[in-house]
Amino acid sequence: MDEIYRSDRFFKVWQYTVGHCRLLLRSTRDNPPSTRIDIHFGSISLMALQPYYDGLIIRQGTVEECAELTSRHKVRVAPEQLFVLGDDLASFVVSGKPQWHEDEGGFDTPSWFGHMRGTP
Repeated sequence: MDEIYRSDRFFKVWQYTVGHCRLLLRSTRDNPPSTRIDIHFGSISLMALQPYYDGLIIRQGTVEECAELTSRHKVRVAPEQLFVLGDDLASFVVSGKPQWHEDEGGFDTPSWFGHMRGTP
């Protein structure tokens, strides 16, 4: 299991837009430390999410997990597209490679990843 991101911070599902299949998870700066972290997933074809994560681990999915999702959802899932949020397939995103950015933006400051259509 290849871990690609880990944080002890609290993240929320912040925005999702159907038009470009983009997802933004955000850790706001309302608690120390005084920075904001945005995690962006693009070109999403399948996902299962929790509304929030108290600590977040993102790892590359295994071949076995891809086979399970392919069988379960009748959608081909390749290992380079499966990102598991946590320990198991209870929470995952099938997408392009996630990106993250940390800055001092406020609660309503637009993401570094740009405006997401269909959201204020």
